[in-house]
Amino acid sequence: MQKMLSGEKKNDAELHVKKLQLHWLLQITKAINYNLPAAQLFEIFENVMLNQLKVKRLILYIHDVKWYKMLAYGVPDGFLMEEMEERFIALNQLQFNNLQMPDWVQGFESIIPVFHNDRALAYAFIGDLQHDEIDHLKEVLPFIHTITNIIVVAIENKRLTKDTISQAQLQKELELAARMQSMLFPAHLPHDKRVDLAATYLPHQQIGGDYYDYIQLNPDELLVCIADVSGKGISAALLMSNFQANLNAKAHHFSSLKNLVIELNESVNKSAKGEKFITAFFAVLNTKTHTLNYVNAGQNPPFIFHNNEFTLLDKGTTGLGMFEELPFVQEGMAYLPQGAILFCYTDGIVEQENESGVEFGLDVLMEMIRSNADVFTMKDMHFRVLDAYNDYRKNLNAIDDVTLLSIRCLEG
Repeated sequence: MQKMLSGEKKNDAELHVKKLQLHWLLQITKAINYNLPAAQLFEIFENVMLNQLKVKRLILYIHDVKWYKMLAYGVPDGFLMEEMEERFIALNQLQFNNLQMPDWVQGFESIIPVFHNDRALAYAFIGDLQHDEIDHLKEVLPFIHTITNIIVVAIENKRLTKDTISQAQLQKELELAARMQSMLFPAHLPHDKRVDLAATYLPHQQIGGDYYDYIQLNPDELLVCIADVSGKGISAALLMSNFQANLNAKAHHFSSLKNLVIELNESVNKSAKGEKFITAFFAVLNTKTHTLNYVNAGQNPPFIFHNNEFTLLDKGTTGLGMFEELPFVQEGMAYLPQGAILFCYTDGIVEQENESGVEFGLDVLMEMIRSNADVFTMKDMHFRVLDAYNDYRKNLNAIDDVTLLSIRCLEG
């Protein structure tokens, strides 16, 4: 009879423990559903472990970029602070291979891993159970394992959700930046009886560091520019927007193309502070006399195509922002007779490789201009060049921004 009573008492105690486990499991689930902050979820976890289950030693390590201690009590402050990454790598292998526990984890009765897609998210070190109704830690290990997994996975999901929201916000900001950057480019390009001008910009990312511009100086003269900031992305785009503002501010007040380039170099140095530079090509075309004055500031040499011959426009100076003072500035001159084509481009097209690792190259680009010189408009020319470029790279990603700017002189 005494044994029966003892057994009933034990069963009642186990039932009571199970009810408590269910109660706290529901509380944790509610906390997660209420979207409580991570700190509060860990407080609930600590309360259940310490005050309800009477686990007197606990340390929880979480992995987020690197391993760090999220929760600890009943253990020395300096436990497992050295060589953490190496030790957790070893611990991962132990979990898979069931090897003997190393010395540095001694003193704990159990280690609970939390994995997601074969990636370790957390490890909980458990020890020293002092519960009146629970004889051994192993009796509640499944429950501890369950709530540890629930808490850690919930935190991971919160992090992933936050990352997703951040990515969505960043995407919206990039889309806005791309729209704003598009406003920097000329809204209209001339196509009249004197000149046919076309420009195309293909950013490597949503925003980039290539730029082109067209500024009408007077009824007979126009200033064109094509430029490329070193690097990519937002920082390149910001520097380019500053460059665009300076160019437009100075365009109607320069005494010579040489002086304009010198002033722009000073502006780039102030903005970039030596961290970036800009390669650019500037040209002033007189559509009445067909004369072309230009300065090539480190840009891939544009060329003139006329009578089946090419003329490279390579006179100029270094990239802007490379030196506080430009070491030299040469102003070149050329003639753009009726029907001749001035073709400018950034390095994104000529340096693009195909699947064999061979660059598109200047020779291929020139041959495209030669074979399509009879197109009706410069815009048509760009379509054909870009078709060849896309066919050349096939499924490969573009390596850089691509910008084309071309002019064909018509009547004098």
